[in-house]
Amino acid sequence: MEPPRYPKVADASHRQIRWLALIACALLAACGASPDPQLEVTGPTMGTYYAVKVARPPAGLTPEALRAGIERVLGGVIATLSTYDASSELSRLNRNPSTDWVPVSDALRQVLAAGQRLGAVSDGAFDITVGPLVNLWGFGPGAHADAVPAPELIRAARERVGYGKLELRADPAAIRRQRGDLYIDLSALGEGEGADRMAAWLESIGATDYMAAVAGTLRVRGKNAAGRPWGIAIEVPDPEQRSVQRILPVTDGAVSTSGDYRNFFKAGGKRYSHHIDPHTGLPVEQHLASVTVVLPAGTDSARRADGLATTLMVMGAARGPALAEAQGLAAYFILRENQGFRELTTTVFQQIEHSASANERK
Repeated sequence: MEPPRYPKVADASHRQIRWLALIACALLAACGASPDPQLEVTGPTMGTYYAVKVARPPAGLTPEALRAGIERVLGGVIATLSTYDASSELSRLNRNPSTDWVPVSDALRQVLAAGQRLGAVSDGAFDITVGPLVNLWGFGPGAHADAVPAPELIRAARERVGYGKLELRADPAAIRRQRGDLYIDLSALGEGEGADRMAAWLESIGATDYMAAVAGTLRVRGKNAAGRPWGIAIEVPDPEQRSVQRILPVTDGAVSTSGDYRNFFKAGGKRYSHHIDPHTGLPVEQHLASVTVVLPAGTDSARRADGLATTLMVMGAARGPALAEAQGLAAYFILRENQGFRELTTTVFQQIEHSASANERK
């Protein structure tokens, strides 16, 4: 989870720094003086950046202590889930060829279980064993050729993919794989796990008004320094620019956006996105440019939103909205069309917007 090419994230460059500045403005709903005190820290993590804002911070909390606590929390996530860190628990598990029960930490088991639940509800569109295909297409650790793999290599990688090929046990926590070369990639849950753990730590030290983000996945609670809901910016899904499509006012919840417009490569005049369909072994071809999922606050709400946003992207412009409606999700889709972009929202998302507008008029 350290180098660039982390799925769903552009390179950690000056473009990301500008993006963070843009989001920082949006999160306050206005870039200006704040009537209440606020602490802010940002920094690199998981191949992208984290950003944390704490309005009306607990007495005695300093920027230095805030940064140290946040980076300790995120370091724990990397040590558990990273496929880029060879010493992480997940990397060690991926190198283990055993097909017997292998003990794992409960922290890792919980994330694995979350991925398995998404695999079941999406009929395998979300699959935590998709790692061999992600790596083959150049979106994982290692060298990136930016080239289309040979069909026989895709077929071979697909044989190692299938969330039904692994079992989980809760007590004691363990995992068993049908194949010793099954490779697990939890990148589509890592940003959300980081946001959830940051939120838990912030609440443990008494923070009641905060925004905690890893790239496009956030947890927010309370109000910003201006005493208003946190304004979460959704980007225009255009790789050539950084601008805001819409700002969502959120008070207590989790938000995650997944898109196909930052992490991709071009070959033979065609663009190949990092969203891989586990059923075909190929990058998803679609008109869906980005998906944003909003969930009520909960201990794992950012992780769920993160995984759901990826799931809906892989399912595409037809199946994605249908699943979101069936699951009662607040989801916001941006579709790419010849003349620009078109928005599509679920019923629950429309209800949230209506409620926010009504509160704004009060």
